[in-house]
Amino acid sequence: PLLDPAMLGGWSAALLTAALGASPLHGTPHYSFAAWSTPILTSVCSATTHPMSIPLTPKSGGSTGTAHMTCGTVDGVRRYTLPAGVFELGIQVLIPQNVSITGANNPNTLLRPEVSPEWAHQTLFLATRGQTQYAAPFCAAVDMVHTRVGFVLSSYNEVRNISFQGVDTIRPDDNGALCGGGAFETKGCAANDCSKSTVNNGGSDGIGSHHITIDGVRINDFYTNEDRKNIGAVISGNYNCSTSHWADECCFCKPNGVRSSQVAVWVPATRNVEGTYNIHIRDVVSLSTQADGINLHGYTHNVVVEQVHLRNSGDDLLALWGANLEPTNVTFKDSTLFNPGILRPNWYGNCVATYGLRSVIFANITCRAPTLASPIKGHTTCADTSMFSFYTSFGGVYPEGNRIEIAGWTFTDLDGRPYTPQQGSMGRPAPGKMAWTRTDLNKGNSIAPYYITGSGSQPVNVYSGPDRSVPS
Repeated sequence: PLLDPAMLGGWSAALLTAALGASPLHGTPHYSFAAWSTPILTSVCSATTHPMSIPLTPKSGGSTGTAHMTCGTVDGVRRYTLPAGVFELGIQVLIPQNVSITGANNPNTLLRPEVSPEWAHQTLFLATRGQTQYAAPFCAAVDMVHTRVGFVLSSYNEVRNISFQGVDTIRPDDNGALCGGGAFETKGCAANDCSKSTVNNGGSDGIGSHHITIDGVRINDFYTNEDRKNIGAVISGNYNCSTSHWADECCFCKPNGVRSSQVAVWVPATRNVEGTYNIHIRDVVSLSTQADGINLHGYTHNVVVEQVHLRNSGDDLLALWGANLEPTNVTFKDSTLFNPGILRPNWYGNCVATYGLRSVIFANITCRAPTLASPIKGHTTCADTSMFSFYTSFGGVYPEGNRIEIAGWTFTDLDGRPYTPQQGSMGRPAPGKMAWTRTDLNKGNSIAPYYITGSGSQPVNVYSGPDRSVPS
């Protein structure tokens, strides 16, 4: 019964059926969690490269026995291919090592990433429950399997050509400093500081994953048309944020009505010193998240994030949060970011933020962000203040020899009008103005849309200029 999403709280089977009946997926095969996950979790697969056929019995839509998933083993990896349909997910499921999951079709269009696919032709994983209560335990919960909903990826995992739709409508209070809740996570600690809890995500061992590929994945788009009116909408009584005692006030304590996951991709801190490494995230489109878009936390190294399109977050869209663990050889490139922070409007979030690192490259990043007319009192320089924000808060450490490369960028408002240094504020954010900074003479001597906060005794070394090479 624990594998039956109808037993996991949140949506009842009747409500889920009603929602799907009113959607573009009416009549599309709809599979229970047990139907699709049991073969993967119990390693039902051909031992050869010739794939075996695994029958799938739908709960509704389609005919019994007409659909199959397949699996063959290639170079030691069990490669599962799933058909088009709706696949229920009501827990945080840990995918075994050496597993590849591929859906029916790539849901993304490279040149028009914001355009939704024909859902009836897609492999859609649909959350059957989500976070709706501000005071609900999240980071402090004792069981992440039944608290979060999504995938935890082990080493040598690949995920391709699938979509995921979360149904969280709030960011819980104890996820304010962010501990996860990603549609996709790698293995690690449930808390953002591993010393604060012995709980790991997805029932994992907390040992960092390596050799991960996420490619051709679409996140939180299935309900976009229905929920679009709620993105950034004013909610009466939701902005009492005058002190730091937010549990006693109502600082975004009410659901915003935008069904999403907390994060699109979350890489947590890990129990082992080797951290998380050899990660490739490509062609990921996320239309909304209650917190960050993509956040790499802890010790990450040899990571490439490219050709991603992230929109409508409740926090930063791209974040590298090494804290004091010095991530290195991380590259973000050829990506577009749109409207950071809007799910907690006027509060916090920029297109790109770092919180401690040793080395990172940002190449050919496009940021489209608004200039805020009415930021929340006390947070007038925390949201939509520049394109890149390099923080020393949240434990951020930049060791001697740290290096941030900015190699090509585009920075505009939401309508595509370019921001310029002449319109902005040099060196620090100011209300209604975007911050710009000139790099040192030996670091490019170039003005770029970034600022550094609280560097003090640990200089943050930013390199930018027209001659910066873009990594291939």
